[in-house]
Amino acid sequence: MRLKELNLVSFGKFQGDTILFDEGLNIIYGENESGKTTIHNFIDGMFYGFLRPYVSRRYYREEHRRYRPWNQESYRGTLRFSKEGMDYRIDRDFGEEKVKVYEDLTGRDITKDIDTGERVKLHLPGMHFFNFNTIVYNNTVSIRQLGNKIDSELSKEIKDRLANMSTSLDDDISVKEAISQLDRQLEMIGTERAYTKPYGKAINKLDELKRELEEARQQRVEYDGYVDESHILKKEIGDRKSRIEKLEEDLEKIEMLHIKRVYDEAVGIEDKLNEIDEDIGDLEVYSGLSFDEYSEGLKMHGDSENLKREIADLSNKLEDMEQELTDLGTGEDEMILDGISIEELDADMFQYTEVEEERNELIIGSHRNRLDILDSRLADMEGRVEESKTRRTISILLSLASVVLGLLNPVIVLGTLPLIGITLYFNRQYKRNRGEMEELKLEIEEMRLEEARRNDRLQWINEYQDGIMKKYDCASKVELNRLYDDMRLKSINLKDRMERIRGLETGIKDIRIKLDFKQEERQELEERLHILMKINNSGTLDEFKEGLEKKTLYDGLIKDRANKLEVLDNLLDGKTLEDLKDMASQYDEEYIEDIEGMDRDSIVERIDVEKQILSDMTNDLARLEERIDGLDRRVRDLVNIEEEIHRIEQLIQNFMDRIESINRAKEAIEKISKEIHEQFAPNINEWVSEVIHRITDGRYDCIRIDDDLDIAVENPNTQEIIEIDNLSGGTIDQLYFALRFGIINSIRGGNLPLILDDCFIQYDRERLGNILEFLAELSNDRQILLFTCHRREGEVLDELGFDYNLISI
Repeated sequence: MRLKELNLVSFGKFQGDTILFDEGLNIIYGENESGKTTIHNFIDGMFYGFLRPYVSRRYYREEHRRYRPWNQESYRGTLRFSKEGMDYRIDRDFGEEKVKVYEDLTGRDITKDIDTGERVKLHLPGMHFFNFNTIVYNNTVSIRQLGNKIDSELSKEIKDRLANMSTSLDDDISVKEAISQLDRQLEMIGTERAYTKPYGKAINKLDELKRELEEARQQRVEYDGYVDESHILKKEIGDRKSRIEKLEEDLEKIEMLHIKRVYDEAVGIEDKLNEIDEDIGDLEVYSGLSFDEYSEGLKMHGDSENLKREIADLSNKLEDMEQELTDLGTGEDEMILDGISIEELDADMFQYTEVEEERNELIIGSHRNRLDILDSRLADMEGRVEESKTRRTISILLSLASVVLGLLNPVIVLGTLPLIGITLYFNRQYKRNRGEMEELKLEIEEMRLEEARRNDRLQWINEYQDGIMKKYDCASKVELNRLYDDMRLKSINLKDRMERIRGLETGIKDIRIKLDFKQEERQELEERLHILMKINNSGTLDEFKEGLEKKTLYDGLIKDRANKLEVLDNLLDGKTLEDLKDMASQYDEEYIEDIEGMDRDSIVERIDVEKQILSDMTNDLARLEERIDGLDRRVRDLVNIEEEIHRIEQLIQNFMDRIESINRAKEAIEKISKEIHEQFAPNINEWVSEVIHRITDGRYDCIRIDDDLDIAVENPNTQEIIEIDNLSGGTIDQLYFALRFGIINSIRGGNLPLILDDCFIQYDRERLGNILEFLAELSNDRQILLFTCHRREGEVLDELGFDYNLISI
């Protein structure tokens, strides 16, 4: 096989880059981070799609995400190669997870012929063309930097391939797959404790069946007891039914007697109803009378009589008051004595007294003394303001002087600060004193204005009082008071007579109004009473009363009739009198002669009790029969349970036989696999020993490889076995390179390409020369791709005189 061309359409940092490989040795050189590993992984991805092996679902390795271009939707590439004389092309779209394989010369699509992988149904060209999975590929064909470890799954794959080669040579038959298939069969069968698997389910089912068998046997005994109990209960139910039938026959006789009696009673009620209907017809004329209207008429009559008495009383009272008013006469128009109006004198004296009280209050409330005190405080305050103003001025001048001096001598500035503080203090003191002085002046001014208003009011009061005294020709207040007292004594008798006259006039007027109202009200009552009597066909209240008594009799007959109808309906109980007559016609005294002394309610009660007992017994029987039916099914299932136990025991034995057979098959296959490894192990050891002998200049030539592909080296001098971890890093790299080369030749042979990615960075110049000489000779039979970030590989090959194709990235 030879890789011919890589087209990285959109992969990682590469966009539309093409790389061509030659046969033989190809050295791909590039600095670190130039993309060598990206190209190496591109080849892996084209063949295997970065899929993880041994998984049942589609899982990708980290590389699938790592190489997705950041700024491109496209994520794909193309690889061309040849194998066994045929050219092929792989087109893979990593973004949409699509792959196509073509015969490059003809363009024929052969994708459907490509292996779909072990478990994941996705075309894997690597499986088809290399005939092994990605585990073997990345441990043999593709070797990466510091690849001195073997994948844990590689030994299983190698054993599988060797077994195939030594037996049928058919790669479709896999020892590993056979073992896996047998393990899957064991897993499907399960164990005794795996209750979700068939074997465990069968064990569990057998235990359940045995418990059911024991329960079924116990229930058979219980079943027989229930059957006996049901027979006894059925006999008791039959006896109870006979007893109920006898009681129901007695009840029927009592009902017959009852019907005869009901019919006789109904006929009597029917006759009485006919008599009542005749009386009702005679009294029906009084049915429309109303007790409420009679009560209303009585009330109107009583109210009318009361109004009549009130009218008489008011008339007598009016006559007496008119006579008294005539005796008193009309009186004077005004209350004037000795030319002085009593009312005017009362008003003037009231005003005189009011202003006299105000005058006294004004005199008492004078602020003259307070003004003298405030004037004294103002004079003192003006002195303090002037003093604080002087202090403030002096401190300001001193502060300004110190500031000027401070400009000449900075030291003096320090003394300026206290002066400024004193200045600020005196300034606040001056402002506070001046504010208090202004407030005091304002208070004095307001008080002077108030005192002036008080004096003006006192002057007006004096003039007003003098005017009143002059009006009544009095020289002093004492004379005015004496005049007022004399006039009051003279006016008392006159005032009393005038007040009585006015009272009589008002009373007469009120009585006349009331009298008119009462007369109108009585007339209205009489008219309403007349209408009420007319409506009820009565001339007087006595006639109305007699009619109501007959209405009462009428209403009583109506109620009596309704009661009798209700009794009759209850007696008939939905039947007609004719029905009862027909039923009573069947009355036979001989048939019912044996029920004398029996009580119907007692018999009904006994029937109810007997039926309740019968119902309970029937329910008990139903429950018994239900239990019998349930147990009957279980008893009938007894044979089925025994047969099912036998079947499950045979199934368990079959599972045990299959498990034993599968384990024997696994042992046989593993034994054959071990024998095959023992057959091919010398061949692998021979290849590895030959390669390590050449690339170490014969220093090591005896290598031991165990089943798990772990390496041990024999010391050529002492023949002791040296663990690989005790060797240098370069030697370990050489050993694992030889192991990989030996493995690929043992399981595949042929001319598969070898891809190496910075595998020799731990090699010294001598080791590098040996390995490159080996690879150069090897490149005559197979293609080799050597990725490196050093130029020494090319230099060594040039020194050795080998040809190679140099590709710079």
